[in-house]
Amino acid sequence: MAAIVNPTLGAVTLPFPGEGTKIEPVWESAEHTTLGGKTRREVMARKYKYTLVYDVMSVTTYDLLETLANTLVAATFTYGKWPQSASGISVLVSLSARELVYGAGDSDYWSRVTLVLVEVNSRI
Repeated sequence: MAAIVNPTLGAVTLPFPGEGTKIEPVWESAEHTTLGGKTRREVMARKYKYTLVYDVMSVTTYDLLETLANTLVAATFTYGKWPQSASGISVLVSLSARELVYGAGDSDYWSRVTLVLVEVNSRI
């Protein structure tokens, strides 16, 4: 079994995410009930949302992610742990505010951060 390498987002190598990290399907759909009582569902898109939780993240890594998130364009996310992202997928980036965990000053501290990535393209 090969070792899983760190996830990457664009040119940023991320630390391994912690507890609370998850991948969840996102369905863009509409459900209708016919006059006869049958329920119909029309699915327009099926994607994945990746939530990566970091109990501690360095200022340097956060700054790189913040720059990437502020470009407002899609980035490539690759993480071998999940088959859905193992070969690299295009995602939109959302980054939580920094929550100070440890340290002081303007560059020597660690923050609690949540990174949310939503696939750009539908899988259907």
